[in-house]
Amino acid sequence: MNEPEIVTAKEADVRAMAHRRYDDETSQRLYMALAQNAPRGAWVARDEGTPVAIAFAHELESEWFVSELFVEPSFRGTRLGWKLLRSATNESGDVSFGGVIDASEVGSLTFFLRRGMGLHMPLLRIAGAIPKEDDLLPTAAGDYRFETLAIDPSRHSALLAGLDREVRGSARPLDHELFAQSAAGTLFSVDGDVVAYAYVWPDGRIGPMAAASQAYVQQLFGFALVALRRTYGASWCHALVPGANVRVMRSAVRLGLDIQSVFVFASDLQHADFSRYIGFHQLAY
Repeated sequence: MNEPEIVTAKEADVRAMAHRRYDDETSQRLYMALAQNAPRGAWVARDEGTPVAIAFAHELESEWFVSELFVEPSFRGTRLGWKLLRSATNESGDVSFGGVIDASEVGSLTFFLRRGMGLHMPLLRIAGAIPKEDDLLPTAAGDYRFETLAIDPSRHSALLAGLDREVRGSARPLDHELFAQSAAGTLFSVDGDVVAYAYVWPDGRIGPMAAASQAYVQQLFGFALVALRRTYGASWCHALVPGANVRVMRSAVRLGLDIQSVFVFASDLQHADFSRYIGFHQLAY
């Protein structure tokens, strides 16, 4: 049997994988957008013309985030994943690597460990019916009086980058441009200082959200739930919450939201505080 050929992916390859990997349209659109905008493109391995593996990554300020790395089970253990990762990223220099893995994918966990990435924490996808607004107001009101402003990725780039470096570990200006095209983003300030941002989406998604202090996150989560109802008329929500963000998880459980699935964040990034963060999607975290 000939070794699969590794080539730059065509749009049809990416689209086929997007439909195979995700059922919902939001994830499929994100998959396509990230693959098309990846600095080194998407790469596939073809066996007799059929895609059997794919990889693409997007580049943050000081991190390559491996958005997708998938190898058909029958082709695992052949170093295809390693070869695709090298094609999809620039491994020179002091750039960190990160990615989100389904906790049940033992082979993927092993692959990332061999690459030298630490398995830092669980990411819990929570979901459920949004409580009535009267039940949310005590959480959304909280102890702080935030001033709010709609996010403009160009005008607010320095403020967003500062929060992302402090909380996420790396600035992500291109991501914010992508988020702002489809989501409602809000900047929060206290006494004139910007202390947080949060996005909510038409499909009920919350995130990403980053805050300068853990003290803000519970109130911001409540604000996001209210914003989903008011902005999009949403009755259902979902979010990707790091296990370290105990305050949001406690609020979510108290409000009746359920844990739907568990992922693992793998990275060699050393400077991040996910107790002040909510992710967007496992493809972009």
